[in-house]
Amino acid sequence: MKDVSGKKKKAETKRSAKICLVCARRAELKGLTAEETAYALGQAENDAAYCVLPYPQCRVLAFYPQKTENRAERLEKVRRTASDILLFLRKEKIYAVDVDGDGWREAEEVTAFMEGLYLSSYVFDEFKSEKSPRFVFSFKSDHVDEKDLARMEILCEEVNRCKYLVDLPFPSLNAEALAKWARKDAAGIGLKVKCWTKAELADSGMGGLLGVNQGSVDAPSFTRMEYRPARPVNKKPVVLVGKGVVFDAGGMNIKTGNYMEDMKTDMAGAALAMGIVRCVARLNLPLHVIALLPATDNRLNGNALVCGDVITMYDGTTVEITNTDAEGRLLLADAVAYARKNLAPSLVVSMATLTGAASRALGSEGIAAMQQDADEYVPCLTAAGEHTHERLCFFPMWKEYEKELESAVADLKNCGNGAAGMITAAKFVARFTDTPFLHLDVAGVEFLHKRDGYRGPGATGYGIRLMVRFLEACLQEKKVCFS
Repeated sequence: MKDVSGKKKKAETKRSAKICLVCARRAELKGLTAEETAYALGQAENDAAYCVLPYPQCRVLAFYPQKTENRAERLEKVRRTASDILLFLRKEKIYAVDVDGDGWREAEEVTAFMEGLYLSSYVFDEFKSEKSPRFVFSFKSDHVDEKDLARMEILCEEVNRCKYLVDLPFPSLNAEALAKWARKDAAGIGLKVKCWTKAELADSGMGGLLGVNQGSVDAPSFTRMEYRPARPVNKKPVVLVGKGVVFDAGGMNIKTGNYMEDMKTDMAGAALAMGIVRCVARLNLPLHVIALLPATDNRLNGNALVCGDVITMYDGTTVEITNTDAEGRLLLADAVAYARKNLAPSLVVSMATLTGAASRALGSEGIAAMQQDADEYVPCLTAAGEHTHERLCFFPMWKEYEKELESAVADLKNCGNGAAGMITAAKFVARFTDTPFLHLDVAGVEFLHKRDGYRGPGATGYGIRLMVRFLEACLQEKKVCFS
């Protein structure tokens, strides 16, 4: 597994462990003493997910989950078992791990176990004097295709890279630095990247992005990452739009209390879009995919937007500002309008830590999703969420919600009156596109203050595995937009 921080660190190999994936049947427990066999069978009968045999070498027996309702639930239990085992090994200061997967014949479950290990191995210690040793994994299994394992490793590397970017504090990742990360090694994996300067953005009339940037001392950035294979199956690109607010103080509607504490993470949507298009490129999927990353911080000074201001968006729409803390939708809308004018997309997917309403509705258990003219993709996206356990809950986009955005002085206003905040935010962004549109509000899932299995503490990268699975499924099912 690559260390996404860019700093090479030596793994501690003085102590090592072996993880054996086994079914809880006597015939499968080979190479154990009678006492060890009795102990292991007893643990399995007590529904333990794993047990530890400490001598002579630390051996961990991971039991195949039996009492689960469906495949998706079983895969998630396997990932979480792997995470719990890695937590145990970390506490024991064991960082060299040999995994024997021959005891499980179900290849998908074995791959999920390794996925749980890789995702749990991430640690953010960029600013600690004493660095944590990195895990080194070796693996063998006669039941897993090397291509499936390679795919899993690519996904986990990109998820952990995403987590690293979201965990970085604002001084280390302003809007221009985010654009540099988009360019980093992009050519090596077949991505074309273009970044606009502030002057170029002004010439193009990106009033939403520039309006939010008015209160900043740093320049904004707008980045386009494009993967176009030689023979893509889709004539028109799939466009991913990620919110890149690298720090959100709320503007003149400044955040109070501890609501500003985690606002370095408000660029998670951009990090997700970046990770997804990188996965598509590294997996050589035959899809034309473009990621758009509008980025700035949202701070306040004498030039910052104030309530009552009217700005002109990229497509000429005028917007009355009624809340400067409803800034992310302005960035997304400019990018979506850019896609509409210049890219003729088949499908637009926006992703953002957009509203507290989404977090309040679903907590950290799922994404608040909405769609416009994209009904046919809902079952496929929902199934992908269940399989990866990066789940979604779709909320309605009824026409009546548009009343919340009516303005007396402009074409519309940037914020509703409070109710159904995640829906009115999505309605605002949807106003700027005329193609099938999916909106993912990831506010509740992208950053956790405590560990939840292989997620957290810190950034989670929630959504990358979901979207890659979704795109792969659309290819298999030959959805209309990919014809």
